[in-house]
Amino acid sequence: MATSRIAIFVLALGIPLAAQDPHFGVGLSLSIPTGAFNSTNYGADGSGVASNEAYDTTVGVQFTVSFPMDPKYALRLDVYGQSTTGQDTAPGYVSFDLQHRLLSLGGEAQYFLGEGDAYRHRGAYLVGGLSLDLENFNSDYGGPSWPGTSVDKTRLGGLAGWGYSFRPFGRWRTSAEVAFHKTLTGTDTSGQAAPGTPAADFLRLTYGVVF
Repeated sequence: MATSRIAIFVLALGIPLAAQDPHFGVGLSLSIPTGAFNSTNYGADGSGVASNEAYDTTVGVQFTVSFPMDPKYALRLDVYGQSTTGQDTAPGYVSFDLQHRLLSLGGEAQYFLGEGDAYRHRGAYLVGGLSLDLENFNSDYGGPSWPGTSVDKTRLGGLAGWGYSFRPFGRWRTSAEVAFHKTLTGTDTSGQAAPGTPAADFLRLTYGVVF
């Protein structure tokens, strides 16, 4: 079911862009969790224990294809992935490890500001759009008598940000981008057995090349 939805999503984004002259990009991102993804307190569960779950800053990888539609406007396919670790802590109990994996398939609009040029992918730009987020939350209790728990989520996400692209030499561009990713669906953080599934909200600082 999830695979078919991914195929439909990618085709819907890609078909109108097939005739355009694209710019390909790759970058490394520093991902900083915010809100409930940074820290969530859960009420007492069936055992009467309250806990806190928190995830760490991590590094992600971004691949983009930008299709210029006119001198100021482009449509962009954005494939982004990251894996981050965290901890669940409860008073009087040993902490155990958490891991969150994310593969985000996005479709975004870019608008180049001032003297920016979408055809050349140069200058400052605004970017925003939606994504299909494939996620896995995993808890590891650290022993055979306490098996880990894994939860898969498919959620809708949104992204908004600002970037700047310039050409230091040749035809390659160097790009820097600051964007905020927000989970738009399936964000319930009511009490539950670990791992919880908070919204994967984070600030994404990306540096890369476009060619």
